[in-house]
Amino acid sequence: MQPAIETLRQTIWILRPEKWKASDAIRQETSANIDSIHRDLTNTLPSLLTAADQTPDSVSRMLPAYRNIEALYDVLLRVAEVGNIAAPSKENGSLERARTALEDARRTFGDRLTSAALAQDQQVHSLQAALRAVPPAVAPVACPPPPPVKKHRTRRKAAKKPTPAPASQSSHPLAPH
Repeated sequence: MQPAIETLRQTIWILRPEKWKASDAIRQETSANIDSIHRDLTNTLPSLLTAADQTPDSVSRMLPAYRNIEALYDVLLRVAEVGNIAAPSKENGSLERARTALEDARRTFGDRLTSAALAQDQQVHSLQAALRAVPPAVAPVACPPPPPVKKHRTRRKAAKKPTPAPASQSSHPLAPH
């Protein structure tokens, strides 16, 4: 990607759409597209490519960079189409070389992304097959809980009622003797 990006970066610097033979509206739109390309090349794309390069087998890291490159290519294509009609031959030639370089790099990056996706799919399928081949673990047999312990009831003996003293021998102070 780097050679194509560098070619595009150099091309963007030499473009002067304000001097192209086109209407003001087309020149303004083209200038806005060139500014957008410049911002993307400076701010957004480098970090996405760094992330993709750090993990070249990760589809999730490569996909954002690929989507950005696709969008960048679409904008560059609009600028190149206008340049083909309105730009001086030197600028048009540079635009065409930058567009071709980015298109080739985009295809290569897309092929790399596809290869990474296929490799991940194969890995997932082989892991799934390996999991299916593993016999299920023997489930531990649950022992029934022990029967509840029966508590024996002990009967309380009824407390003996005191036997009343004979009335004649009463020790009650008020009682007659």
